[in-house]
Amino acid sequence: MEQTYEQRGYLHEDWRLFHLDSAVSEPLDWHYHTFHKLIIFLGGQAGYGVEGRSYPLEAGDVILVPKGCIHRPELTPGAAYARVIVYISPEFLRRRSTAHCDLERCFTRARERFEFVVRPRGGRTELSRLLAALERAGREDGFGQALLQDALFLQLLITASRAAEQPAQPVHASVRDEKVAAMLQYLAEHLTQPVSIDALAARFYVSKYHMMRRFKAETGYTIHSYLTSKRLMLARERIAAGQPATEVCFACGFRDYSTFARAYRKLFSEPPRAVKSEFN
Repeated sequence: MEQTYEQRGYLHEDWRLFHLDSAVSEPLDWHYHTFHKLIIFLGGQAGYGVEGRSYPLEAGDVILVPKGCIHRPELTPGAAYARVIVYISPEFLRRRSTAHCDLERCFTRARERFEFVVRPRGGRTELSRLLAALERAGREDGFGQALLQDALFLQLLITASRAAEQPAQPVHASVRDEKVAAMLQYLAEHLTQPVSIDALAARFYVSKYHMMRRFKAETGYTIHSYLTSKRLMLARERIAAGQPATEVCFACGFRDYSTFARAYRKLFSEPPRAVKSEFN
């Protein structure tokens, strides 16, 4: 049976915040989420990998992990690693966005540019202040607590988004395998188009068997698994936006509906037509 990327973490709320100071006891494999993930690195000895790229981290860095992007912390088990992690529902962001303020913009830009780490220009103090206020509001009971938390969370997200618009300096990523990193970017950018192993190998001037071995050795997974997971998450988003499931199936690169429906049910534990439209 073909191995697929592991989905980790579940989100049943609009957003959820974790403040973690503990070290990671063992290396984590590449994995993905069906929600967006924002990480503020507070300190320690760590890097972060997203879509085959590895970023060295400094205290105050903001890591933007769009839904469906494979990622993992890169560190020595037991090393200091303090961070705040926020899981964010894409549906919540779309509901709270306006015509002039797209709250998903920072994640969309990160995915389109393949730039996932931001080093804010003088915004670290403001981010720290908002984080402290948000965590404090979560511990205190009182009138309007939920509304206050949402307001502070939106301020935090807008501040992080502004930092992503005007980073102090680019955070350059390194890659262990240039070919695989280039393949990951190419596949992400041509997600809905037909992609064959032979054509991919020809594009990157490598034998297809060698290419498949390198891809799996670097990421732990197959090219087919990567494409299928990405396409299914795109399909879920489009169905939630009101497009018919059958139309979405073919628009997202699947050749027949039955194969699409089986893969969809396996990933999301429900059939495609069970998705609730955001416009209902």
